[in-house]
Amino acid sequence: MPSELLVYTETDVTRLIEKYNKFWFLCCCPDFWVKKVDFSDSFVKLYRPAMLAIHAVMVVFCTSSFLSLWTQHDLSQSQESDRLAYATSTPVFTIFYHFAILYYTDDVRKVLYKLVVVLKEDHDDKIAEQEMIKKSKLHNKIFFSSCVCNMVFVGCYNCFQAVTSDATFITCISAWPDMRDRSTLAGATRVLVYFLWFLHVVRNMGVFLIIHTVLLCLSQQYKNLQGYFENLNNIFNERQLSQEEMELKFEQKFKKGIEQHALTLWCVDESQRTFQITFSSHVLLWCGLLISILPEVLNNDTNDLMMLVSNAPRVAAALVGLGYFMWPAGDITVEASNLPQAMYGSGWQNCQKRSPRIRKLAVLAMMQAQRSIELKAFAHLTFSYETYVAIVKMSYSLFSVLY
Repeated sequence: MPSELLVYTETDVTRLIEKYNKFWFLCCCPDFWVKKVDFSDSFVKLYRPAMLAIHAVMVVFCTSSFLSLWTQHDLSQSQESDRLAYATSTPVFTIFYHFAILYYTDDVRKVLYKLVVVLKEDHDDKIAEQEMIKKSKLHNKIFFSSCVCNMVFVGCYNCFQAVTSDATFITCISAWPDMRDRSTLAGATRVLVYFLWFLHVVRNMGVFLIIHTVLLCLSQQYKNLQGYFENLNNIFNERQLSQEEMELKFEQKFKKGIEQHALTLWCVDESQRTFQITFSSHVLLWCGLLISILPEVLNNDTNDLMMLVSNAPRVAAALVGLGYFMWPAGDITVEASNLPQAMYGSGWQNCQKRSPRIRKLAVLAMMQAQRSIELKAFAHLTFSYETYVAIVKMSYSLFSVLY
């Protein structure tokens, strides 16, 4: 799908994705949209080779975090909890999020193009489009702010500890330097590790945004299909057409809607295929971050308020991170379940001469639309509002009992 061969009419959604595409490019996720990124040619030529160096630096950073499980000793309970969380999450982010999504770049670009351009050629519900844009901005503000606030809080908290209690500045624990090393080089390395961790999280926000955008576009497309079928009623208000002409036009439009639904189902299946590794890793990662806090809670006999406050940002980030995919995935399931009703109300009952054939067509289309649309992790765990609420309730109950 060469970008120079693709010409499309700009909409609010395409303009939004073009903005996102710039952020994806800076996060080392190039070519996820059909249009060239809106940066100068000189910057693009310089930055593309630099992506390989950034990937290499991130691999070294993740390896160092993972090796800290064996090289760092004599840690406090809080530090052991942090080390476990970062040592396991950083490789997951890099391998199962960033590298996995890069492997499927062409597939994701095709799905995104079909959802945003191809499927909007016959009908584009502007109300659903604006709702999708508002929801995208809201989810992004919640997710990005929770992640950034968590990193800033960790940096400020450990800086405060280093200044007031003569402790070492330790955020994301790396394989070197040793925790007790107070040399200038060790201190400078710890500051560098903190900024590398910040860069690591921010660049993976780009990966999250790609998947989140595809899921929101799928949800919007099901709303768009509902509007398409409901608007077929208007055909029978075109009094300049004869009854036979109205029925013929209705049949053609209804068949076109079935084609659009088939293409939407293809986009759903492709999204499940391309994101299946990431979906499974997503559940493991964020649930694992919640579980990593348990040892500190279990070993805290004094119910220290400082312990609760220090872990609150991580808990909030984990719950928001988990919901960042489950919220739009839940919308897909809900909107897809409303499609059969929209088909039923499309106006097929107004047909007379073509009634038997159109009735059969409507029944077959509704049977296909009644198929439950669910995105899953591990091929069994459904991404839905119910699953998310169950995880939140379980987390709250667990901490209520233990703390």
